[in-house]
Amino acid sequence: MSLFEDSAKPRSVLRRVINWSLGLGFIASIAFVALAPTPFLVEQPGPVYNLFSTISGKPVISISGREIYPTKGSFNMLTVTMQGTSDRGASWFNIGLAKIDKSKKIINKSDVYPPGWDDAKLNQRSDVMMLDAQANAKAAALKLLGIPYESYQAVTLVDQTGAAGKLLKAGDKVLKIQGQDVIDLAQIKALVQATEGKSPVVIDIVRGTTSKKVSITPKKVEGEWRIGVFISPVPVFPFKIDIQVGDVGGPSGGQMLALAIYDKLTPGYLTGGQDIAGTGTIDPDGNIGQIGGIVQKMYGVSRAGIKWFFAPSSNCSEVVGNIPDGIQVVKVSTLQDSLAAIKVISSGGDTSSLPTCTK
Repeated sequence: MSLFEDSAKPRSVLRRVINWSLGLGFIASIAFVALAPTPFLVEQPGPVYNLFSTISGKPVISISGREIYPTKGSFNMLTVTMQGTSDRGASWFNIGLAKIDKSKKIINKSDVYPPGWDDAKLNQRSDVMMLDAQANAKAAALKLLGIPYESYQAVTLVDQTGAAGKLLKAGDKVLKIQGQDVIDLAQIKALVQATEGKSPVVIDIVRGTTSKKVSITPKKVEGEWRIGVFISPVPVFPFKIDIQVGDVGGPSGGQMLALAIYDKLTPGYLTGGQDIAGTGTIDPDGNIGQIGGIVQKMYGVSRAGIKWFFAPSSNCSEVVGNIPDGIQVVKVSTLQDSLAAIKVISSGGDTSSLPTCTK
């Protein structure tokens, strides 16, 4: 073998090593760009839950102490899921996919997680909102049926770093604030603001069977004086309505929960066997309010093969131009609106006359 041939072999090996190194570096760069976290999240359609069925093996709605009636068809609660967390936003790869998928939405991470918030705090707040939605749904259904109930104000969530962190507990029944009988959250906020942090607010509570007075000096948070608790009305119903929704949180299931409870408590098949999905917050008077992620929820309905979608009228600007194939959107503002639309749908009436979102 010649000297030339012997010296060429090491150079050939060296070229291969360089080429492999460059190739691996290129692949690593592409992987980093694709998988690296971003300051964005991706909102996408989540599971659709039939409220006459089960979640995690448990009936979603169980009623005892009152006559209930068979149901037919379904009322369906909608969800969205999020790609990305408080620590790591969605990857650039998922961001790229979301840009070409109409069912997904790219949002700023800061729009979901306020300063100081993490996934645990967000989930805690979401759970509280779901509990409020359940209470409001029960109250709205019973009000439509003319069934009276009582309510009281109670602490539902305590910020342990807030002014009341060591003084109040979730479940505390709130009777008075500054000597006044507690009426609603607006009254509490006004009395807290009035202190300007210069003096404590005195709150009369009942914890278990013990009555006590608690003095709390408000702290200024984001420009407002606060004591660091959520206080919500807790209705006391004349019979038991148990709602089990597993890991589903947030307030947007209120409308469908109220309709499902109403259906169980009334004779006949409310839906006429139709499958109906919808979203929207609910208050005890039956008013349906705006929610987030409505486009993603519409795609969830379409993929589930459900035709009817009840949308809050306050979400109409997001609905128009974004309705996927296969669903018909019905615009509603109150539970009475929803019941009127269901009557037309279940009876086989002229559904073209149902109110819908327009520009």
